[in-house]
Amino acid sequence: MKIGLISDTHSAGSGQDLPQEVFQALTGVEMILHCGDLECIGVLDSLENIAPVVAVRGYEDPIEHGDRLANTTRVVSIESINIGMVHDIQWPTPSIYTSRDGTSLELPSVGVRDLVRKKFGQDVDIVAFGDTHEELVCYCDGLIFINPGSPTYPGRRHTPGSLGTLGILDIANGSVDIRIINLQDLNNLKYN
Repeated sequence: MKIGLISDTHSAGSGQDLPQEVFQALTGVEMILHCGDLECIGVLDSLENIAPVVAVRGYEDPIEHGDRLANTTRVVSIESINIGMVHDIQWPTPSIYTSRDGTSLELPSVGVRDLVRKKFGQDVDIVAFGDTHEELVCYCDGLIFINPGSPTYPGRRHTPGSLGTLGILDIANGSVDIRIINLQDLNNLKYN
């Protein structure tokens, strides 16, 4: 199953202002996971034109009744892979801290699985989060941690004013392939 992973879209108004590169990069996915800071429900509506969306709230997000937008954390199971979703990996407790620049995680040397189990209330295989706007993939204690970055307001490693990133997870037969898509690369292809 091909899953789109996105976070920190920070869309004002109707949610129709996402760059076309977002839709281009997500073409063909079967589900989209949004890790919060969408700012308006219209973002989820726009993304649902591509595939079903499951999301968690960020700090500035509205509340929506129903199953599409969870309040703080949630676990999504896809082909026996459990994906724990949260906007800010530091909250709720127990906290997992990011480096000051958001480009790495400060994980304890032991007990990572226990810490993650407490955060999500069950075992997970992947922790998907946002908040820092910095794309990140790291592995620890058999877990995968992924932050897809922000497609619209990328972190400091990107040129100011450029497009950012999102993630693609390919899940098949119990294995996971992860790609970070730099939307600026897609934008550059249009002009070559």
